[in-house]
Amino acid sequence: MALISTIFIIINWSLIIISIFLFLILFLIYLKSQNNERQKDVSLFLTMNTCLAGFLTSLTVFVMVSSNLFRDFLLDDMNFCHIFGLFYDIFECSIYYSYCLQSFYRLCRIIYYKNRFVLSWKFYLILVLIQWLIAVILILPTLFLKWYIRLPGENYCLIPYNNLVGSFYLILVLYSVPLLTIIIIYILITKYIHTRTNIRQIERQRNLRDLTVIKRIIVCVLILILLRFPTIIFIFYEIINGYLYMLTYAIVGFVTAVCLIFIAIMTVATTNKFLKIMLGYFNGIHNQVQPTDNTVNR
Repeated sequence: MALISTIFIIINWSLIIISIFLFLILFLIYLKSQNNERQKDVSLFLTMNTCLAGFLTSLTVFVMVSSNLFRDFLLDDMNFCHIFGLFYDIFECSIYYSYCLQSFYRLCRIIYYKNRFVLSWKFYLILVLIQWLIAVILILPTLFLKWYIRLPGENYCLIPYNNLVGSFYLILVLYSVPLLTIIIIYILITKYIHTRTNIRQIERQRNLRDLTVIKRIIVCVLILILLRFPTIIFIFYEIINGYLYMLTYAIVGFVTAVCLIFIAIMTVATTNKFLKIMLGYFNGIHNQVQPTDNTVNR
């Protein structure tokens, strides 16, 4: 079992490095796109807010797994270990709430399109700061309640699954509230589109595109929650048997790494501007290689 655990740690460490690398690529693409744009794109800005939360989550997981793999440096100071676990939950919480912010922007684009302020970059800069503040406010009480401990068999600190109150609190705050918020926004937009019949064709097409984006966000969040389903299984396993499965945290770490990679890939796949830049880059490489091949053939 110890060998399997070590294999999981190495795999998780490798996957997290991949997720960090993918997020760094997204940041570079964003910077490149901004250099070519005179006006700041709010939707891209909000997408990068999600990527930032994913990147910071990846970094915290990288440090935790490194503490397992190399040396238990996070246990040198238990207060720091608890705070580091807090940061992980704050960053993860920000991922899901950033999707709420993306959905809210689409709501404003459709229903409040005449109000320039609620569509401005500065307004969403303020909302992003508020979103991060909300994440801190929601997760911070868990530190004062002393829910963070060194996990059994691990060299880092988080809220253990046998802390049922803490575990269900995180499920409620991290997953349930954001998903419910996004679904409510989707319902509001759907009702608005169906009740308005006297709108121009161009405006209707734009509204349908925004509605499609929210559908993708809901699917993305649902997939992320489904990937988290093993967490719930292990919690009920502990309730029924009175103890946790030995590889619980190793398996959950693997699922976390997969989720972070999924977020990065979905960001490219669902963001047209990112996708165009990526395709343009690879087409550029292909065009550079093609003449060389022709020259060789001659």
